[in-house]
Amino acid sequence: MSPAEQPDRSGVFQAVLSAASRIAPQASWDRYSSLGAGSAPFFLAEPATFSDAQNTVRTALKLGMRVFPLGNGTNLVGSDSELHDVVFLKLPLHSEFGAIKQMPDGTVRAGAACSLLSVIRFAAEHSLGGASALCGIPGTLGGALAMNAGAMGKSLSDFLVSAEGILLEEKAQEAFYTRQALHLSYRNSPVIRGKVLVTELILRFLPVDPEEENGRIAAELARRSHAPKGRSAGSVFRNPSPERPAGKLLEEADCKLLRCGAYAVSEAHANWIVKAEKDLPGKESDVAALVGEMIRRVKEKYNTALQPEVRFVKMESLREEKAPLKVLVLKGGVSSEREVSLESGKAVADALREAGYEVREYDIRELSVTPEMREWADVVWPVLHGGYGEDGRIQKLLEDARICFVGSGSAACALIMDKVASKKRMDAFGIPNAKYTVLTERMETIPEGFTLPLIVKPASEGSTFGITLVETEADWKKAMDLVFQYGNTALVEEFFKGIETTVGIIDGKPLPVIEIRYAGKIYDYDAKYTHALGDTEYLCPPRTIPEELQKKIQAAALKFYEISGAEEILRVDVMASPENGSICVLEGNSIPGCTANSLVPKAARAAGIAFPQLCSQLVQAAWRNKQVFLRCMRPPRMKAACSRQSQSGTPYTQTNGK
Repeated sequence: MSPAEQPDRSGVFQAVLSAASRIAPQASWDRYSSLGAGSAPFFLAEPATFSDAQNTVRTALKLGMRVFPLGNGTNLVGSDSELHDVVFLKLPLHSEFGAIKQMPDGTVRAGAACSLLSVIRFAAEHSLGGASALCGIPGTLGGALAMNAGAMGKSLSDFLVSAEGILLEEKAQEAFYTRQALHLSYRNSPVIRGKVLVTELILRFLPVDPEEENGRIAAELARRSHAPKGRSAGSVFRNPSPERPAGKLLEEADCKLLRCGAYAVSEAHANWIVKAEKDLPGKESDVAALVGEMIRRVKEKYNTALQPEVRFVKMESLREEKAPLKVLVLKGGVSSEREVSLESGKAVADALREAGYEVREYDIRELSVTPEMREWADVVWPVLHGGYGEDGRIQKLLEDARICFVGSGSAACALIMDKVASKKRMDAFGIPNAKYTVLTERMETIPEGFTLPLIVKPASEGSTFGITLVETEADWKKAMDLVFQYGNTALVEEFFKGIETTVGIIDGKPLPVIEIRYAGKIYDYDAKYTHALGDTEYLCPPRTIPEELQKKIQAAALKFYEISGAEEILRVDVMASPENGSICVLEGNSIPGCTANSLVPKAARAAGIAFPQLCSQLVQAAWRNKQVFLRCMRPPRMKAACSRQSQSGTPYTQTNGK
C-alpha cells in the first residue's frame, strides 16, 4: 500500500480502540514473539470478549486494514518495516478466551488463548488424556490449530471435535467447523490459516489414569527440556517424511552453525534457528537470509524443497517462502483399472499432504477439463491407470488448456501406451525386445514364422489385462477369444525365458532394479493382485541378478525413457537372463502404480527416498520441466507419430524381423 493509500493512523487507533478492550500502537516483536525477529513496531489490538473481537475485525476491515491473528508468536518472524495496513489481533489469556471447562458429554471446551499444556493438564485432572505428546508444543491453542501442530506421531486434529471463530472478512461472521470440514493435514490447516480468527475449540480425549497421564506429561516435558536453548521459533521446517526428517537433511547439507546477524542455526539441532547474539538487534532480514540458505542447500543436495513451518509476517521477505503448490489429484477414471487408480490416487494425495502441499482429489469420470483444473490447481496429477489417463487424451486436454501436470506429455503417453508403436520405436533405436507380430482380427492358427511358446496381449492395455501364455494350440484359441475383448489390435510376441524385472525412472534418473518372483509361469493379473497361485516377491536389491546385468537393465530402461519422450516418471519392464546376460525390454508404463507399496515407490525407498519425498519431487519436477512449455506455448517435445496402425480388413502381420 502506498503512503497516499494508507489510512489515517490516529483515526485508526481511535476507531479500533473503541472496538477493542486494549490497543498497543507501537508493539514490539521482541516482546510478542519468541524469536524476537523484526525491528519495526506494529499495531496490536487485544479484545477481551467475542463481541469485542468481532467489532475489532469489522472496524479494521472497514478502514481498509488487514487483520493478522497473533497467538504467542512462537513460530512467527516479524517485520523490519512497519506494516501500516495491518492490525495484529491477539486474544488475551486473562479473558473469556482463556477459559477451560469439561462439558456434560465428556468433551473439553477451551478458549483459543489457552496453551496446549494447560488444556492437557486440565484433561488429566479429569481422568482424560492421550495427548501428552503435544504438551511441550508452545503457543496458543488457536495457533496450534492454525498449523495443526503435532509431535511424536500425534496431531491436534486427532483430538479435535469442532472449532469456532470469526471470519476475517468485512461482516466478521461467526464461523463453526467440524473437524472433517477443516481438511486438516500434516502441519496444515488450509481452511483456518489467515482466514479465520479461532476463538474456541472442543476436544475429545481418552479415559486415562490421572497419575499415569501426569507421568507421561512429565516425561514429555523432560524430553523437551533438551531442546536447543535460547530464543527460537522451534522447528523451522516441516519434515518431508518421517523417514527423512528436516533436521537430518539440514545437518547432512552442512547447515549447522550457519550464522547471519544475531541469528544462527543451532549446533544442537539443524532445524532450529536461535538468537545467538543477545546484544544484537533481532532482524527479520537475518532470519530470512538463513532460512533461504537452508532451503537452497537442501534443494541442491537432495532435490527436496523444504516447506517452512515458521511463518513470516511479511511473506515476501523470503523469496523461497512461497505458499505450497496446490495439487489436484485425478483418480478413478473409467478404464478396467479404475479401482487400482482410486487406491493410487488416494495414496498420492495423502503423501503430498504429508509433504506440506495443498491437495484436492477428484474422481474423474468423463474426459474434460474442469474449472478446478483451470482456476484452482497449480499442478494437476493424473493418477489414472489405463484408458484416457495413459493414452494421452487427458494430457492433450491439459496441454491445450495450458495446465501444468505431472507426467509425460500426450504424444509420449500415446506412444508408451501403444505397445506396437513402442516396439517400433525400440527397433529404431536398437533397444532389445522380443520378436513380434500384430493382429487386427482373430487368426485360427499361429502366425507363420513363430513357434510356441508365445505371449498374446492387447496392444493398448495395462495391469496385464488380456494377456495369455500360449503353450498349446488350445491356448491359442483361448488367447484369441480373450485378447480382442480389450481392443481391436493384438500383439503376439516370442516368449523370453528369464527373470522379470522392472526399473523406475524419476526425472531422468533410474531407480534400483526390482526382481519379481511369482508362483505362476508369467507375471499376470493373479501374480500382481489376487495371488491365487501364491505370493509374489519383489526383491530390491535383486537376489539372483548380477550387478553388471542390473546396470544393463537400467541403461536400457533409461534409453526407453529418453527415446519415448517420457517426463518425470516412467516404469520400464525388462526380462533378463543371468545365464547369458541377455535382456528383453517388454514395455513402459507412463503412470505406474503409486501406492506406498507399489513398485516405483518400493525402489525409491531402497534408494533412500520416502514416498512423500518422491511425490514432492515429482510435483517439483513437473513444475520446473513444464514452465518453458507453458510460457512459450510450444508443443510437447515428443513429436513422433504415435497413433495406432490404421485399420484394414486383413490382419496386419508385419514383424520386426528378429
